[in-house]
Amino acid sequence: MILDGRFSRQIAFPGIGENGQRKLSSSRIAIVGLGALGTVAADRLCRAGVGFLRLIDHDTVELSNLQRQLLFTEEDVGKSKVKASAARLFEINSGSTTEPVTRRLTDSGDPAIRDVDVVLDCTDNAEARYLINEGCVRSGTPWVHGAAAGSFGRVFAIVPNGACFSCLHPRAEDTSGDTAATLGMLNTTTAAVGALEANETLKILVNAPLSGLMMFDLWSGAFEYVGVVRDPDCPVCGGRDRR
Repeated sequence: MILDGRFSRQIAFPGIGENGQRKLSSSRIAIVGLGALGTVAADRLCRAGVGFLRLIDHDTVELSNLQRQLLFTEEDVGKSKVKASAARLFEINSGSTTEPVTRRLTDSGDPAIRDVDVVLDCTDNAEARYLINEGCVRSGTPWVHGAAAGSFGRVFAIVPNGACFSCLHPRAEDTSGDTAATLGMLNTTTAAVGALEANETLKILVNAPLSGLMMFDLWSGAFEYVGVVRDPDCPVCGGRDRR
């Protein structure tokens, strides 16, 4: 299926090409959180031809999710998010394998975030991000952080031997900030963050340069790139090279 025409436009893109497309087809991804960010990222990666997608979420679909969570319809309300997502992704690309994992991530050593090439953080809470960070630093697995609230979004690809999430946000720091509960949520914001997470994932898989920390406000049109320096005293990654 790699060269049968489905991915012809993507293969024509110099950053991917035939070799890149083959890499995508043999790649394994874990997505933690199948809400607004996760459904967008899963849709983009599935359509891009990523060979394996592990979908991790304990929640069920609610009516209010439909405003921004891409893979669901009214018929999915009350159903498991990961099972509904897996069914929709199979309809989109039957050549991509999905593995639904119906539970919350509560342990940095969870096997669901092992044996993959990249982990995507599509959650909405800091504790899950610290668990992903600790687990991925330990295993040397690249991961992509995404967050959205109102019209604000940010994306940060975290790779071995670079700054980790704890370098950006030490655990003692207050990471609550503004949330969707306080700022609301534009579905264009979550679509942008999910797409950028998928884009950074594709770049990791084909060994392309990454963008650093991206922050933006879609409503005002402001976009900023920020360099994040590895903290030598970071309790998670400091002074320790990975993979």
